[in-house]
Amino acid sequence: MVASRLRVRGSTESFLTRLAVVFADPVRLKIVTELFMREMSPTQFYEAFGGGSPTRVNRHFKRLAEFGWLRLVRKARGSGRGGLEHFYRAPELAVFDTATWEELPRPIQSEFSWRIFEQFAERVNEALEAGTFDARLDRHFTWTPLVLDEEGWRRVVAALDGFFESLFEEQDDAKLRLARSAREPMLATVGLAAFESPRFERNEAGLMDLPQPDSRRYAASPSDLMKLAKVFADPMNLKIMTQLNLRPMSPTGFHDRFGGSKSTVYRNFKMLEDWGWLGRGEELSGGKRRGSTETYFFARQPAIFDSCNWSKAPTAMRESSSWRIFEQLAEQVREAFDAGTFDARPERHHTWTPLVLDEEGWQKVIAAVDGLFHWLLREQDDAKRRMQRSGESPVITTVYLAVFESPRFPFR
Repeated sequence: MVASRLRVRGSTESFLTRLAVVFADPVRLKIVTELFMREMSPTQFYEAFGGGSPTRVNRHFKRLAEFGWLRLVRKARGSGRGGLEHFYRAPELAVFDTATWEELPRPIQSEFSWRIFEQFAERVNEALEAGTFDARLDRHFTWTPLVLDEEGWRRVVAALDGFFESLFEEQDDAKLRLARSAREPMLATVGLAAFESPRFERNEAGLMDLPQPDSRRYAASPSDLMKLAKVFADPMNLKIMTQLNLRPMSPTGFHDRFGGSKSTVYRNFKMLEDWGWLGRGEELSGGKRRGSTETYFFARQPAIFDSCNWSKAPTAMRESSSWRIFEQLAEQVREAFDAGTFDARPERHHTWTPLVLDEEGWQKVIAAVDGLFHWLLREQDDAKRRMQRSGESPVITTVYLAVFESPRFPFR
């Protein structure tokens, strides 16, 4: 996991050496993450997650313990031939602070960042397969393209840093409540990121003259939910809505940039307009248009579910929509990696965190992330107004926020 702020024990050089031990092998990062939540022996880890062979996993455990990433907590007879098993816990997560992150060469940053996203993707897939991802109607899973200025970028990253740091305080409080109540704990996964996306070329309709959404009201009525369902049912519809929330585009411009069947693109633009998702902007002619008129469209509001309306959607729709949201998020991440923008800013935020919570802790985390999401949209509005006055070039930013229940395991 990578964060912008962390209290580093010891020198940057020694901390970087320790981090290199974890990130030297994906299995080691998996070990530290899993054992941060509960104790395990090498044998238990191998049976649950693999890792090549029991011997190889055992070597990883010993190497991590040597550098302080694991702590031996007890020895007990195993269920096999009766030998002693060594049970370990991870006292901390593998997290970079900004100063340490800046010390890494760019290729190493990219390798580590992609490895972190891969593990987050495994977590999402695991929860989807186990049926826990959408088991709770109040889970949060959004990714949002934002047009920000430099001030807005700094404020967004600082907000994610602060939310990340608060998660561990909430977990500590939840563990105290669980110890007093003897209730069954729950396992949650929280994913957070804010990174720079590739800068697109300004089209003739402009970037900064985006019309304001008709309102900040999200879907509430059954008919609104059906309209959302139509957007999420087709990946191209979702792509159109995502791109047109950033700037106006014409069907021709969308096709030129993202491909697909031209007739399908035009048909989907027309459907989204008919359903009230798109509004018409400028109409331009001349130049390469050869006498025809090119119509630019804008998104009237983001195609999103808030927690309240997510709970009203049918189960099948929630499950299929979750996977589509993740597929498009993965595409956005890959695009930023390919363009070299994902790690272009050292202060960018990229973490995923396993948490042990009780019901009260879950409710507090969900309320906080919902509030953070709506704050992001207001921050974008403020950034656009500042850029209108200053003429500053925009920072195209992608933010994703995820809080979902992960499959249970035996806690100790």
